[in-house]
Amino acid sequence: MSVTHTDGFPIQPAPTDALLIGMGERYDVLVTLKDGVFPLVAAAEGKNGAARALVRTSTTGRAPDIDVRPRELKGGILRYDELRPAQSVRLPSKAVDRTIRLELTGSMMAYDWAINGKPYDPKTVLPVRAGERVRLQFVNRSLMWHPMHLHGHTFALTASGIRKDTAIVLPNSTVEADFDADNPGLWMIHCHNVYHAEVGMMTTLGYLQA
Repeated sequence: MSVTHTDGFPIQPAPTDALLIGMGERYDVLVTLKDGVFPLVAAAEGKNGAARALVRTSTTGRAPDIDVRPRELKGGILRYDELRPAQSVRLPSKAVDRTIRLELTGSMMAYDWAINGKPYDPKTVLPVRAGERVRLQFVNRSLMWHPMHLHGHTFALTASGIRKDTAIVLPNSTVEADFDADNPGLWMIHCHNVYHAEVGMMTTLGYLQA
């Protein structure tokens, strides 16, 4: 399997055994198969559930058992910092004008998901100005994974330069992403786990008047 795009943006093709996909993320891949019948399996991280399908490239061949887990699921999994964007979609080099720190807080026990310790409040608007290069610092203070999504823009992960609009922030880790403020309006930033967003892990980005 070779990955060719992340969230619709081309990357330098990268071979891998498996992919870790967060809610809201998209990947384009090329898969090369021999003749036969093959399982296509998506396993839920941290749970026992799985989604399964069959891929047939021949009229012959025996279908695998329903509960088969391809060995690739225990193989290499690409990380963001191992990917490189295609030259055509690289964010132009520019100094960062504004940094916005977004601490992802809460716990499963209290189920009090929030950003910067406060649940969503429509009166809270994170300010940017048109033309700025903005850096988002997603700092995960929780023990859960959070796929963070920005509306109205795409960003480049500073660790690799790949272009995306949704990125997984692993427990007790930080992901930085840069974007150009070129689409005035009010835009949501939220966890793409809808249960977390509904409780309060979302906020609003807004453009200041010139």
